[in-house]
Amino acid sequence: MIHPQPYFRLLSRLVSHWKLLSLALFAMLIIATTSASLPILIKQLLDSTFIQKDSALLQTTLLAMITLFIVRSVASSISIYTTTKASGQLGIDLRRDMFNKLLTLPVSFYTHFNKKSEVDRLVSSINQITHHTTRHITILVQDGLTIIGLVICILYLNHELTLLLLLVSPLPILIIQMTHDHLNKFNQKNLCASDNLIQHLLQSIQHCREIRLNGGQDHESHRLSKIAEPIYHAEIQQALSRAVLIPAGQITIALILIAMIYFLTQQIPDNPLSLDKAGAFLAAALLFINPIQRIANTPKQLEQDQRNIETLFLFLDQVSEQDTGTRSLEHVAGKLTFEQVRFCHDTQTKPILRHLNLTIKPHEAIVFTGYTDAEKNALIDLVLRLRQPTSGKILVDDQPLTEIQLNNLHANIGIITKDAALLDEKVAGNIAYGAMKCASEAKITAAAHASHAMEFIRQMPEGLQTRIGRNGARISKEQCQKIAIARVLLKNPSILILDEISATNQLDADDLCHALERLMQNRTTLIFNQDVPHLKKIDRVVVLKNGCITQNFTQGNAD
Repeated sequence: MIHPQPYFRLLSRLVSHWKLLSLALFAMLIIATTSASLPILIKQLLDSTFIQKDSALLQTTLLAMITLFIVRSVASSISIYTTTKASGQLGIDLRRDMFNKLLTLPVSFYTHFNKKSEVDRLVSSINQITHHTTRHITILVQDGLTIIGLVICILYLNHELTLLLLLVSPLPILIIQMTHDHLNKFNQKNLCASDNLIQHLLQSIQHCREIRLNGGQDHESHRLSKIAEPIYHAEIQQALSRAVLIPAGQITIALILIAMIYFLTQQIPDNPLSLDKAGAFLAAALLFINPIQRIANTPKQLEQDQRNIETLFLFLDQVSEQDTGTRSLEHVAGKLTFEQVRFCHDTQTKPILRHLNLTIKPHEAIVFTGYTDAEKNALIDLVLRLRQPTSGKILVDDQPLTEIQLNNLHANIGIITKDAALLDEKVAGNIAYGAMKCASEAKITAAAHASHAMEFIRQMPEGLQTRIGRNGARISKEQCQKIAIARVLLKNPSILILDEISATNQLDADDLCHALERLMQNRTTLIFNQDVPHLKKIDRVVVLKNGCITQNFTQGNAD
């Protein structure tokens, strides 16, 4: 059953491209007019050839028909281009909405979000929506206008035969529709049989060790062959049905057309319908078939496309992360306070963090050890306010975290992870990323020097403007981390989070330590590492186990 609401929402987005749609509608109107005019020209052609035998009129008619087909071809090209472009623009809008939604959803949403399959499904849905939108617009508008034009044309030719055509024309469509519906039943049987075979085949693959160990390959092959037999039977039944129903439908349609032709020939001797009018009427009747058939099949196609539209809008209707903060801190000293912080996932009863009490002074460097990945990720997400504590509260400079504007909070926090990602196509874009994109080249260069990244950037073909990634320069893990350090240096936040930063060799480790020590100066630093790193400025070590702080001791500074 077709529900109009998803289509109304889709059309409301498509209407924003009204200029393209107006041009497409005008082109479709011309196509419909040319289709409706063709029987009139055929009438004039037959009249000039067989009745009046006027060669001048014949030449004029042929010239008019050539002009008609040229105009129709141009209008068709304009219609195809404009409708395709409008649906393409709709696809751009829907993809942009999807991107914005994916990037603004609460982090908790991704806990149950199968990233690859869900994203594949969303992208596929948008592709199908944009592709089918062009076809549906063309069918409903162009074919609808064509049918209206042909009805007017037939009324002009003969009032009585118009009623006959309107009564008879649904019969071929009904026959074709019944044939398709009957054949689709076999498609469903074939699909069910294939699904059953896939399930048993996956089961055999899952237990392949036991099957091979017990010499059951022949048994399984025979069993799967038996399971596959319904697919063959469904295909044979479908082939037999096609062999009987399609020719029978074609014969029935042919008989209907022959009956109409016979009726026309019977009308000619009595002179209510002349030869030229009979030819024009027959041409109009034949032009009726394809538009009516396409429109008759449209509801079933719309019903199939409705699932894709509903899937997309169901995702777009997800509630984005809400910023409840109202305060903006002009200067953040970097004091962090955790008061009885407890956190657990919605689907879990056992808390990940519990009774977390900790005060971190401004510019203090603390190492967290002993944690699990879940505890570390939860603590980082809580500081970034990507998640909310189940109970308790977190304060920044004695201000509740929830009351600080999210953009203001994130502007004062920098993070570097062990899997530092490349976020832009160019080296400079990776350093001056996001809100820092307007930074001067001098500041970008200074940050690259301070992070020791300029040492390898100089060797790149275009320096800071070198494109990196799939088709550009190759960047090692340590080089990615140095670029990430340069990004944080350019951002200059008050709070720094280091997530298990390490190097694979001693030379890179020394450079990395120097860059990190430069970065940590005058910043509150939270270092997550299972082993205490060899950094000069480490004030305390906090051991986090079972969601609680079990040890909290001072680390002597190595000067």
